Amino acid sequence: MTETLGPSSPPELLMKGIEFQERSVAKLLSTYERKSAISEWLATIRSIEETVNLMTVDWDEEFKAELFSLRILQLTSSSEPLRRVRRGLAKRFDDEFADRFASLMMQLSALGVSFRQKGFPQLASAFSTLSTAVGYLQSRRRACVALLHCMPNACIGSTVVSSLDPVLVFFPVIEIHAIQLTTCHNALLVGAAMKKLGIDDFGMSEFASLDDQFLEPERSRITEMELDEKGHAIFARAEKLRADRLFSAAELRNDLLLLEAAYAEFDLSMTNFGRAAALIRNISRNFVDRDFSIKMRVREMETLFKRMDISPDLQNALVFRGTSYAESIQTYAPFVRVDDTLSSSITLLSRFAYHWRARSLDRIKRFQIRSGFIFEKAVAACLERQGYEIRDIKRIDRHEFDVIAAGDGVLWNIQCKNNFLDLAYLEASPARFARFNHRLVRSYERALMKDRRREHVLSGQTEAGGQIEHVVIARFPVICDNPRILPFSRISEFRSRTKDLRTQS
Repeated sequence: MTETLGPSSPPELLMKGIEFQERSVAKLLSTYERKSAISEWLATIRSIEETVNLMTVDWDEEFKAELFSLRILQLTSSSEPLRRVRRGLAKRFDDEFADRFASLMMQLSALGVSFRQKGFPQLASAFSTLSTAVGYLQSRRRACVALLHCMPNACIGSTVVSSLDPVLVFFPVIEIHAIQLTTCHNALLVGAAMKKLGIDDFGMSEFASLDDQFLEPERSRITEMELDEKGHAIFARAEKLRADRLFSAAELRNDLLLLEAAYAEFDLSMTNFGRAAALIRNISRNFVDRDFSIKMRVREMETLFKRMDISPDLQNALVFRGTSYAESIQTYAPFVRVDDTLSSSITLLSRFAYHWRARSLDRIKRFQIRSGFIFEKAVAACLERQGYEIRDIKRIDRHEFDVIAAGDGVLWNIQCKNNFLDLAYLEASPARFARFNHRLVRSYERALMKDRRREHVLSGQTEAGGQIEHVVIARFPVICDNPRILPFSRISEFRSRTKDLRTQS
């Protein structure tokens, strides 16, 4: 129904597509028994996270080549390559880890064959090798968690989900319906934004809503922060991790410590994050099973809330209470509730901690200002890696500049816009999204015009007759048709995306 729908489609048709996919997700999930579905899907999410994180392990080069070239699609006809890989994984981790990996691979193999037989060769190709499968699984992590949040309300049937079923049962729901729903929703946002801007050429805009590794953009990602003396002192308290585990409760606590260390200058312990971190540490020490799964009685959680004086705001953020997939895709709540039991995992709690840290920091004015300078450094570093020369120019006379880069015979004057956007809030309403997008785009265009009027200030920095061009790089994505406004998520394509600017007179 929604295969040909896009930003140019009428909003009413897109809304019908969203409603149809919502009903389809709910109908397909309604067949299954709630507890087994949630339990097995949580276990599958664990296997997915472990598989994706195999990329971070320091492997022997020979085994690494064998591991990531594992031909998943062929495992249904020949499982010997998988047995060899399984033995290698068991030596590094343990038999339980290796068994989880092997089970996931066999399910992915069957899924890929099924996709190919049903006429979806592009989807099937995602399982050509483990390397391609990791990319696919990374792109679907958010959808997997969203489906988990749908299950308590939607799974009302009697069909028990076994440990051999989850991938074959639930990934088709994601691919055929959930992804289509998200596509329709994004098309609705793009269409509304373009209409507000008066753009008729739908091929001229994009919605680059996610950064690399399919992460939401944020003001200052932890990888952009440099530990100061206080930060090093904080992280010196990190717990030693077991070499035979990819995830553990200790690693979760170290994640919290790393967040506090990386943002030490803003003293996270004195923000809303401090109470959340204390709660997560308590849970990690008292309610984690086999270093991964978490199960708590509702009354146990309520007791913690009362004893630790947890704010209503934080309480509400911990447990998902929505019913639709569209709501599920926007939440960072780590817990799902079935009757009087709350279920989660250390990876979901870590994901929530990173989200709550960003939410807490964004309320601090000093962080908002500081993050602007951090963003400028991130932009400069990305361009320098691409071969551009970063000029040490921040002020000429009374004119200030963010990043000045030289390359391809052009002096690039780059404004770095780190405007804060609550994407979940904006995306909930296409009209609201369009208004905010319109305001940002017009603001960026005025900034570009201002730079054009003062470009004579930079003339002494160029070669004789050298070209000066002005570009805005936006941390948070905007929808527009202006080639001078680039999303940070596409900065690796800076040279190709500015080709027309370089060739104009």
